[in-house]
Amino acid sequence: MGAGIAGLFAHAGCKVSLVDLSESLLQRGWRLLEMGQAALLDAGLREEGDAEADQKRITTTTRLDEACEGVDLLVEAISEDLDLKREMFGKFDKMCPAEAILATNTSGLSISAISTATRNSGRVAGMHFWNPPHIIPLVEVTKGDETSDETAQALMDVSRLLSKKPILVRQDVPGFVGNRLQFAVVREALHLLAEGVASAEDIDTAMTAGPGIRYGFMGPLRTADLGGLDVFRAISEYLFTALNSSGDAPPYLSNLVEAGKLGVKSGEGFYQYGAEDAPRFLTRRDRALLGMLKALSKEEGDKHG
Repeated sequence: MGAGIAGLFAHAGCKVSLVDLSESLLQRGWRLLEMGQAALLDAGLREEGDAEADQKRITTTTRLDEACEGVDLLVEAISEDLDLKREMFGKFDKMCPAEAILATNTSGLSISAISTATRNSGRVAGMHFWNPPHIIPLVEVTKGDETSDETAQALMDVSRLLSKKPILVRQDVPGFVGNRLQFAVVREALHLLAEGVASAEDIDTAMTAGPGIRYGFMGPLRTADLGGLDVFRAISEYLFTALNSSGDAPPYLSNLVEAGKLGVKSGEGFYQYGAEDAPRFLTRRDRALLGMLKALSKEEGDKHG
């Protein structure tokens, strides 16, 4: 995620310092950055020469103190480990200028808990990019209990500078907004699979060929408006009680994990995977997402044109 985020800032004209633990990790990140830039160029969303110009704005280093020196905005994109993030934010707090904004790309950990490692929680906020960051427009700007309004507004403004679509998450709730919606769907999908209602493939098709297409252009609340709130209330009165409401990780999912069936990385999850399947699926995914991004960009241009 870090390399992709760095590329966004560089394309917006910012000077960027990309920092990682080793030269090999930096090289891996650079390769991912180049792949993302090439995909955008192929899709017609970048112009010839953009990649070279963007890369000139990025420096790489393994020295955290060097990366923090004189920085205006730091965006952390390390592992989803609260203790590790708190440790790193304690270091950022000491190494970065006092006026710098410290943002975390966490996908759902508490901003307030992370900020307790700093002396000024008002300058700490969430800035959650969605993967792949060079394609997905959403950025969730999340306020911790003590995040200042100025910090949150600055991150909203910066996100728009990156040509992203930011939302302001006013409360520091687990999972913020996007992942809460996503995991509500995942929980019900697992329930339907465990109950034998439909196969994994058919459950996925029900989303990709149904509401998944519609949600690219209008979310669940506008969909309800267009369908009629009276209709949605009538459906909710009989359907909500039938939906899965378990507060624990679904046994079906836990059994797969305990059996070592972790998805693509192990060769088996809900589906079987060969050595060439992961790159093939990722290429198809990105091609489809880029097509959607072009359509959304055109719609946005038409709206303001």
